[in-house]
Amino acid sequence: MQLEDVTAEHESREELQFQAHNDRLTGMHNREWILRILEQDLEESRDSGLAVGVLFIDLDNFKLVNDSLGHVAGDEVLAVIADRIASAMLPHDRVGRFGGDEFVVVVPNASEPADVERVAVNITAALSTELSIHGHRIIPTVSMGIALSTGGSTAASLLRDTDSALFRAKKSGRARWQFFDDTMHSQAMDRLTIEDEIRISLTKGDFVVYYQPIVALLDRSTVGYEALVRWQHPVRGLLAPADFLPIAEESRLILGIDRFVLDQVCSVLAADPHGTTTISVNVSAVDLAHESWAETFTSTLRNHGVDPSRLIVEVTETAVLSLRPSTTGSLDAVRDLGVGLHVDDFGTGFSSISLLRDLPVTGLKLDASFVAGLGDDNRGVDALAAGLAGLVAHLDLTGVAEGIETETQAQTLLSQGWLHGQGYLFGKPAPWPGQKRPAR
Repeated sequence: MQLEDVTAEHESREELQFQAHNDRLTGMHNREWILRILEQDLEESRDSGLAVGVLFIDLDNFKLVNDSLGHVAGDEVLAVIADRIASAMLPHDRVGRFGGDEFVVVVPNASEPADVERVAVNITAALSTELSIHGHRIIPTVSMGIALSTGGSTAASLLRDTDSALFRAKKSGRARWQFFDDTMHSQAMDRLTIEDEIRISLTKGDFVVYYQPIVALLDRSTVGYEALVRWQHPVRGLLAPADFLPIAEESRLILGIDRFVLDQVCSVLAADPHGTTTISVNVSAVDLAHESWAETFTSTLRNHGVDPSRLIVEVTETAVLSLRPSTTGSLDAVRDLGVGLHVDDFGTGFSSISLLRDLPVTGLKLDASFVAGLGDDNRGVDALAAGLAGLVAHLDLTGVAEGIETETQAQTLLSQGWLHGQGYLFGKPAPWPGQKRPAR
């Protein structure tokens, strides 16, 4: 009996030890183990004079598998991918699941980049065979970021380098690997600096909202505004969204920016409670995917006492397509309040029409690229713009043409059936009258 107790205790201890260092789904080592062993390898590399190579591996388009086939199928895919990656390793290589659809391979004692690239080649070959999941054929591919340690590398800095390289690999088209280089290091440091500055500016109130008018093309009367954020940078001056929003989205700092813009817009509307002017606010994919977005949006309107019908949410096609089907219900909830829903940059993607079918859309904005090409002997652009105007009319939606800069463009759009327009011809983004800008 005592022997059985000791055996059970030993097995229980081993199970706890396994769970502490291994991933349940794949059986691979987990994030904590990878970080610990990477620090050990780095310490040993300082004595040997060799480098440690790290590959950060991300499964391409895994979200599509989860959304279309379900999470059970997704787990099956991850388990197969893990087995195939493990089969490509040499005995001294370390591999683990870092989280989600991300894996990390550590190659100790790498004497040159080719030692690590060899692993990337083997992984690519191991994954190249199609697999069948629930009757569906899938040919998995991965993107990889690769980095070699230097004398001052830590586990955190080396993984950060591989993440930068992975981002470049995905941006270059996926299904490839990318080595980290000095240019990426400089870009990574710049990005970290901007992230820190955004955090500080959010607490100090350095962001400001500008408003661009939306007009009726027939008589040029203002029918609404679009709220556009600007950053009053303490050193670089007033920055346009393109200078900081991509980094804000990647770092999820966009959540704070979106909430700031909504709060400012609600303050403007609350100051004129009997007005009829509407204001559009852009909502990022990161914010839409947040589980509390609809609740936060609603409570902000309620706290300011704003009529929901005076607000319009603008979402891009890309933002909506990145959502899980279950999270699109938040748009339905906000729409049920009376808030408008416009699809921005309409016509630039492959699923624009389906969005009008699947979402409670009240309007769309013709992308500026269509407007810029009007009248340039481009019959295709003219025909598409006119066709979309007809679609807007038949679906009883509000249509706004963006990026109008010339009178010719405005007249052409009006003749095609577009009733509303926005662009420098009618007014540039500017602070709301009486709005205070951050003092510098």
